Amino acid sequence: MKKPSYTLIIFMLFMTHVSWAEQKISVGHYELHYNTFPSTFLSKEIANTYQITRSKSRGILSISVIDKSQEQPIAVESEVKIMAKNLLNQEKEIKFFKIVEGNNAVYYLGTFAMNNQEDINFSLSATPVNSDIELTTKFSREFFTD
Repeated sequence: MKKPSYTLIIFMLFMTHVSWAEQKISVGHYELHYNTFPSTFLSKEIANTYQITRSKSRGILSISVIDKSQEQPIAVESEVKIMAKNLLNQEKEIKFFKIVEGNNAVYYLGTFAMNNQEDINFSLSATPVNSDIELTTKFSREFFTD
């Protein structure tokens, strides 16, 4: 992987606010933030940096876990599990990887194939490292490629 850039994390934070209402769950002092969007929303530079294929038929799932127990909340490494299925109950393969930037930027990206007007049901769980707390959520998204 090429040298990381804060450009992607800034983009992800921006996308969280523009695509849908805030998507997070809280358990104890942890928050699980998640978002999905078409890979075409990424600039060519960011896609090349992280070796992500930009295509109208590829989606991205962004996940981060924030520890709010300290004065300055920080993103933490977590054990993340993802399952995604379409309405026909066919499992969607998600190519998933972790990105660490600097001392306090940790997030996870998953890429997946999508079809026009396809509903995908996601099931996420994240357990922060050195914690017994598990954050779980389920959500659905309909994607449009045309």
